Amino acid sequence: MKQPSRKKRERRNAGWIWLFFLCALLPLHLWFPDFGTGALDDSYSSSASGKKVFYLLLEQETFGAERNRIPLTVLNQSLDNEDLMCLLGPARYPSPLEWASLLAWVEEGGHLIISANHEHPEFEIESLGISVTYLDETERVNIPRAESGKEKKNESRISFSAKKPHSLLDGQATTVFPDASSIVWETNARVESKTGQVLISLGETKQAIRLEHGSGEIVVAASSRIFSNQSMIDGGSVPAYRLIESAGATDYVIVDESLNASGTSKVVALLIDPTFRPLTIQLLITLLVFGWWRSTRFGPILSSHILPRHNIVSHTDNVGNLHYKNGNGRALLYAYVKQLFTELHLRHFRGEEHRVINPIARRLQEDPQQIKAFLKQAAKLSKTKKINRQQMGDLIRKLSKIRQAAQPGHYQD
Repeated sequence: MKQPSRKKRERRNAGWIWLFFLCALLPLHLWFPDFGTGALDDSYSSSASGKKVFYLLLEQETFGAERNRIPLTVLNQSLDNEDLMCLLGPARYPSPLEWASLLAWVEEGGHLIISANHEHPEFEIESLGISVTYLDETERVNIPRAESGKEKKNESRISFSAKKPHSLLDGQATTVFPDASSIVWETNARVESKTGQVLISLGETKQAIRLEHGSGEIVVAASSRIFSNQSMIDGGSVPAYRLIESAGATDYVIVDESLNASGTSKVVALLIDPTFRPLTIQLLITLLVFGWWRSTRFGPILSSHILPRHNIVSHTDNVGNLHYKNGNGRALLYAYVKQLFTELHLRHFRGEEHRVINPIARRLQEDPQQIKAFLKQAAKLSKTKKINRQQMGDLIRKLSKIRQAAQPGHYQD
């Protein structure tokens, strides 16, 4: 059996590669990997740092919970005074205009809780005199460590100063909640405020406080890791829910995602955003199929569409048709006469034209004077417009006989 050539085998293998990538793209409509371009710790994320489990807990323990993705300045116009707004480690903090809108809503009776993002925990509510700042070196050393198992005991022997300045620390915090008076609290910041009730403290630092503002309440926490999925697994659901309860009524809870959406870079994430993801996948499939089509021949080779080269006769016919359609046949007569005179070298025999004309007359068996007079008439008519096509045809036929007779050995009577 004859084996296929090497090129055919390579072409066949290349087809399987294109098919493999096409089959790999199709399942992306049902499952799409998390590349980490968006917020990984929001209430949609199932990762260890996400807050999806806590959001499901709110749905179960309250009368209603929902996510918000519209701007806060627009949302506050539709909020009730008994609602609870949660800003849990947002990707960006509210702008001055958003802070003004939120505080105006709280002053009328709203309830707000905001926890710092551990990657950039520093923010300030200037009108209330509250700020969240990084822990200094002394505070990091004096924080009571949380010990659980041999690993924690070994880590307690390592100096705190050897760690990164702003890394998270696991501390044993105390709370005002009766059913969770001592909890493991991960933080790298502290809350600074001269007023308000301290809810959670870690050593000499305040980690969460509650204060009243007008008819409403605000809770500020220095860390949002208590609300993470990992914390829910480790038993942090009770203190996390108690911290939410301390902000006031929990009948209806709104978890804000607008700050996560607007605070995340969209250079790449916009293409894999859940809204545009199907369009992106379809575009990738289209480009893949196009590349497959352009790199592989499907079906037999097409016949050549190049027309055969025309001969001189067809070229002459086409030139004559163009002049006929343009009504400029005199140009052909002028060109023919000029070419004939050039071939006869009449300019070189001025005064002695008989040396050229006599041999032609002898072959044509005509009078040389008649031929000379005819050539002069043809030259004159080629420069005038008062000539019809029939006359031009007669002149060209006669001139062609003279041209043929001028070539010895080519003339046939």
